[in-house]
Amino acid sequence: MAVGQKNPEVERQAKYLAADNRQVEPDITKVYWFPDDNEVRLLEITEIVPLTSDGEVHPFYFRASPIDDLPLPTAVAMIRAEEFGKLKLPDQWGAWDDGIPLEG
Repeated sequence: MAVGQKNPEVERQAKYLAADNRQVEPDITKVYWFPDDNEVRLLEITEIVPLTSDGEVHPFYFRASPIDDLPLPTAVAMIRAEEFGKLKLPDQWGAWDDGIPLEG
């Protein structure tokens, strides 16, 4: 369990989605998880997206889907490698150093 993490379902779902996303999209080179107890927050590094035009990370949000074994809502953002650490993260995501690399 991640440091300070109270809900083990968040980490399980984050690892599951990171592996699944990398399998269906092989251009994802890295996935970072920004721990939170109520939402899965993933940042995916890929060259298939354009550079961000406003200097901010913009995640897509997905509702929880318990029937699909995804009990928590999820936020997924995709950025290019050269933007890592340079863009403004969404409010509540913490700092870039809070991102935990997940193996796929």
